[in-house]
Amino acid sequence: MSLRGLCRAHGVTAHSAVVIQARREGWAEKRRAYRDRASSKYIELRADRAALREAEVRDHAIEAIDEAITSMREQLRMTRTVMPGGELFDEPLIVMKPESIAILIDRLQILFGRPAMISEGRGIAATVTSDALPVDVLKGIIEATRGLAGTPAPEASPQPRLHRRPES
Repeated sequence: MSLRGLCRAHGVTAHSAVVIQARREGWAEKRRAYRDRASSKYIELRADRAALREAEVRDHAIEAIDEAITSMREQLRMTRTVMPGGELFDEPLIVMKPESIAILIDRLQILFGRPAMISEGRGIAATVTSDALPVDVLKGIIEATRGLAGTPAPEASPQPRLHRRPES
C-alpha cells in the first residue's frame, strides 16, 4: 500500500506530514527488510514441505519395491498344472519377473534424480614428456592395451597402428 493509500485508509488528511515521518523513521527500508524476512520464511516453509513430501514419496517407493519383491518371492513357490502333449506336470507360475522389479527400481531412480543406469568404463591415461620413454615403448603400450576386454576392435581404435613385420 502506498503512503497516500495508508493515509486514506486511516482518515489522515495531512499526507505530507506522514511522508516526512516515513523518511525520518526509514519506513521504506523497514518495509524492504520485512518483505525480505517474510519471503525467506516462505521459501524455508516451502522447502521444508517439499523435503517432507519427497521423504514420503521415497518411503512409498521403498514400500512398493519391497511389496513387489515379496510378491515375486511368493510367486516363485506357486505352480500350475499343465498338460502339454497329454502328460501332466507342474509348471512355475511367475507373474512378476525379476526384470520387472529391476525396471521398477530404475524408474524410481529417475524419479529421485539419480541415473537409471550406472555404467563402468575402463581406460588408461598417461602424460609423457618427450624424454621419458622412447617412441617404441609407447607404441608397445598402445598395442598391449588394445586387446583388453571391453575395448573396440583394433580397426576401430583412434590410435595409430604399429605395423610389424611377420616373424620368420
